[in-house]
Amino acid sequence: MDSPIVSSALVAPGHLVGGSNHFGGAFFPYQRNMTVVDTLPADMLPMIHEHWYQFPPINPLWHSLLGVAIIVLGIISVLGNGMVIYLTFSTKNLKTPTNMLIVNLAFSDFCMMAFMMPTMAANCFAELGF
Repeated sequence: MDSPIVSSALVAPGHLVGGSNHFGGAFFPYQRNMTVVDTLPADMLPMIHEHWYQFPPINPLWHSLLGVAIIVLGIISVLGNGMVIYLTFSTKNLKTPTNMLIVNLAFSDFCMMAFMMPTMAANCFAELGF
């Protein structure tokens, strides 16, 4: 993980941090020598393998991008699967055994996204401190 391509992809450029890089090329807002493990509670440290001490923290921008992606995909999934369920049950010609399998899959996906998407998105934004 010492290649310049990987390092430059993980480090915030100086012009993005307000003209000069106040943290010496480290993850904004993290210090250069931080690891992923430094953000964990002290009672969890004995359970963490030493392998994870070599990785820097994730840039906070990724948390917000993932949260927005989860919200967009969740809305599309809930609307699309809800439409499949509604159309199958409201149209008599679509009530075939094959379509009931598709409705079953749509229902399980609908429930998973309807109940898990808000929690996953909240977790992504909670990492940012909101």
